[in-house]
Amino acid sequence: MKHALVIGGSGMLAGMVLWLAEGGYHVSIIGRDAEKMKRLTEQSPDRLSAILVDYRDDLRLKEALRRSIAIHGDFDLVVAWIHSDAANALPCVLSALRGGTDVFHVLGSRANPSGVRNGLRIPEDVRYHQVQLGYQVVKGQRRWLTHEEIAGGVVEAIHEKKPLCLVGFATK
Repeated sequence: MKHALVIGGSGMLAGMVLWLAEGGYHVSIIGRDAEKMKRLTEQSPDRLSAILVDYRDDLRLKEALRRSIAIHGDFDLVVAWIHSDAANALPCVLSALRGGTDVFHVLGSRANPSGVRNGLRIPEDVRYHQVQLGYQVVKGQRRWLTHEEIAGGVVEAIHEKKPLCLVGFATK
């Protein structure tokens, strides 16, 4: 069975997590809210595993990744929604990967949409993709993306496998 890691998957990415599970992945989900994680994993208990860890804690994150890999095998796919105050989280994840992994780095609307990796060292055999979140326009008014639009945009990015994918319209 293919193994996916989703960081921040119990909220706006929950629909994408369930899509991965339905598509044949075992999905390990990193999050901090035990109740939200329980509600999500109960929807597909054989395919979803909660990893309750704060990804800002490098040592615990590395250990949690090692345990998940030991149980479910190497990650074939990573979707990472990581806040900017956790600068070491994505490098920790990247250091745990083996060859051939697709990494989809989800960036908030204020992040740099140019595809710049901001100094990230991407292992040679890892395929790095950015998913830039934007906004929608409804009746002439801007609004933030819904969780469903975000999850759908990430699913589309996984299908397309482009280096940079924009969900909605880019903020200026």
